[in-house]
Amino acid sequence: MALTPEFRKKYEFDWQILDVIIGGKSAIDNASGLFLKTPEDAVHFLECYGFDLENPIEKAELFGNFQESIQFIRHYFLRPENPEGLDLEIPRKILEITDITQLLTMASAGGGSGAVSPAAAVVGAGHAAPVVGGASHAAPQFGAAGHAALWACSVIKLMHTINHMDKDLGAYYFTDVQKQILDRFYKFIHSDEASHVFLGKDARDPDRVDLVLFESKPKKSRDSVILKLLHKPENVAEDIFDRVGIRFVTRNRLDSLRVVKFLKERYVIMPANIKPSRSRNTLIDEALIADELPRLLALVEEGGISASELDARIAGLFMKNDIRLDGPDNPHTSKHYRSIQFTGRQLIKFKNPIYDELKALKKAVKGKTCPDEIVKIADRLDLGNIQKETRFFYPFEVQIYDEASHKENLAGRSSHSNYKRSQIRTAMRRVLGPLMGTERDAKDQG
Repeated sequence: MALTPEFRKKYEFDWQILDVIIGGKSAIDNASGLFLKTPEDAVHFLECYGFDLENPIEKAELFGNFQESIQFIRHYFLRPENPEGLDLEIPRKILEITDITQLLTMASAGGGSGAVSPAAAVVGAGHAAPVVGGASHAAPQFGAAGHAALWACSVIKLMHTINHMDKDLGAYYFTDVQKQILDRFYKFIHSDEASHVFLGKDARDPDRVDLVLFESKPKKSRDSVILKLLHKPENVAEDIFDRVGIRFVTRNRLDSLRVVKFLKERYVIMPANIKPSRSRNTLIDEALIADELPRLLALVEEGGISASELDARIAGLFMKNDIRLDGPDNPHTSKHYRSIQFTGRQLIKFKNPIYDELKALKKAVKGKTCPDEIVKIADRLDLGNIQKETRFFYPFEVQIYDEASHKENLAGRSSHSNYKRSQIRTAMRRVLGPLMGTERDAKDQG
């Protein structure tokens, strides 16, 4: 029986795309092409994505995302701006693009031929992208169109990431969000006459916890957010939980646990609003302490040890830590990184200033001698269609260290600079993928 194209079509599946939709794979890691054969196909794709190219503002925004993506790639992934980057140059065909539909059709296997994309060919042939700094792997050689298609796919990945970042609703309210969250913490942060910082209602608070350091994270830069999104499988801005961050550094590990206790008892954090999957503890062996602490307290009560001996034993107890650190959820976090971290969520309330202004306007024109057109406009204003207040939950991250761990995290094997370099390498692999095996002279193609 000869199988007609119509018959075959019923059993043709794009397994790469299905793996994104139902298999949990990220669209950023998808190796199949877009298969947009014409500019009209590209326009339809963008309309379904959410962009109206007939709207000059949306069209300009999209092209701005394209230009930002080019600059980001140059700055973080390519030499000379990143000495550890790839020795490649972006093809002229990409740089000369003036219409985003050109980029989309270019990404479709060299101008929309409908063939399997170069990226898919690499995966299908079993060629893995080489690790930066490692041995070079042989990569398939493509013509000018194929090489440009690889670059177009890379730029589109970044544009997609930037678009999600810019459309994060919480970003619009960020100043208010940050203030409302931090105010709950700052309420209990003070310094005594000797300028020692502490957590407590006042200097005489019996639950006072002396601190080495308290700080809130500054707002993340755009580039930092993009890098973070690029190494997250979900690749959406809503999944960045540390835009608002608070850091405590205590004198010892016992005090680190007392910070958590204080925040909970004063309702600075609400246990019901903690995101369980984001809680991490590599600082103290919670199970060991929960077992041993009651026994030590009983010894004090029985006269077996003194109060001063209790402090010494507790200090030693908190230094015991057999928590395994290999295979952290964040692959960029050093296995030597010690901390208590958790993500809370706070209900943010944002009062709409327009509501009160419109209400005042309607009242002002009522019974007054105003032009009829003004009165009609005011009458048509329906305050029932305007939100008086916007309320939503927003995440914040709390990090707690003892002084010794904090010093190690800053300057030792767990330093932020090492974390950032690892993050950039991962983002580079995800964005440039198959291009990481091409030769430098490919820059002249196209």
